[in-house]
Amino acid sequence: MLFSPPFCKFMAKKDIPTEILEAAKELFFKHGFKRISIEDICNKADVSRRTFYVYYENKIDLLIKLLEQMSENNYHEIIALRNSKMPFPQQLIQIANYNIAQLEQMTPEFLADINDPTFEEVREHYENKKEHVEQWIQNFFAAAQKHGEIRADLDIVFLQRFMKYAIESHKNKEIRKLYPDPAHLMRKISDMLFYGILGKE
Repeated sequence: MLFSPPFCKFMAKKDIPTEILEAAKELFFKHGFKRISIEDICNKADVSRRTFYVYYENKIDLLIKLLEQMSENNYHEIIALRNSKMPFPQQLIQIANYNIAQLEQMTPEFLADINDPTFEEVREHYENKKEHVEQWIQNFFAAAQKHGEIRADLDIVFLQRFMKYAIESHKNKEIRKLYPDPAHLMRKISDMLFYGILGKE
């Protein structure tokens, strides 16, 4: 026993900021951002408020970092699918399914909170990323067009704007009333984008 290394060397080091982020994600997705307090997050992550403030300025700072993590994960998922040997149509379907699966984890309360136009910090976060995201999407479809994976005569800019308006339709109260949840609506939008009115081949 004298030569045995200390027990603590065998213990996995806790990634406290990630644990706080994951605790917040679970609570935000389930109850919404506004209903959850820092104390709720600390209790879930089993940390003190003092520890919380070591890593995050406030609850909004935590939310922004969560949104950044989600965007990063989404980006890597798309890249992995794009680099796969899967046919392009199947890639698009898998990308849509991935995004829908993310939505299925979120309650309408959370989506309403982050889409609140008066929530300036979140709106600013999306505005800062808007140009980069739109350029990336344009390049994504332009590359597919170059390789003959989508129609050569397709107007990429129009497609991009059409997709944007279609996806943002979930914010329309009248449209939301027609479907039980945002994920269900997003699946309808995806079906319309991919298959139109003529159906699947």
